[in-house]
Amino acid sequence: MDENKLITIIKPYLDNCRAGDWNHALRVVKWVKVLGEGREDLDLLITAAYIHDIGWSNILPKGKVDFQEMLKFEEKANENTQRLVTEVLGKMEFEESDINTVIRLIKAADKHDSQNDDEAIIVDADSLSKLCVEHVQEKYKSESYQEVISLWEREFPKRFKTEKGKSLYPELLENLKKEIL
Repeated sequence: MDENKLITIIKPYLDNCRAGDWNHALRVVKWVKVLGEGREDLDLLITAAYIHDIGWSNILPKGKVDFQEMLKFEEKANENTQRLVTEVLGKMEFEESDINTVIRLIKAADKHDSQNDDEAIIVDADSLSKLCVEHVQEKYKSESYQEVISLWEREFPKRFKTEKGKSLYPELLENLKKEIL
């Protein structure tokens, strides 16, 4: 996989997504590289990390959103994902089986639930990438900060499946809470 070519193709789509989605994608890629180091399928995991939120393209108006407002549009964004992923990866001449794998990985990230090792990596990377002040400030209106962090405090422990994700989560969450609340 040519990562620079992928970036060139997908960045315009992500620039039309929610505020902060491009930076979020970069953080997810960083965590996928940490959690998936040495895996044969790392290229597909990286691809899924870059485009896992592509379905948000042209769904919400530009700018930060209220958390509840965003949740109302999540299903519509998820419906857009398969079409956009197929379109983007088709431009890069990905094989159909690889496109299907990337779509499966993204669906796991969308549902925040993993059944396989590769899905655990993308779900954990997506969750870890959110546990920083930049993510919260880029995406949400300040009145949503407490609600978002409270949700993550309740839900994230159930999501993490990789040992590294489980071990990193508590410290990252506490650091985020100290910085933002």
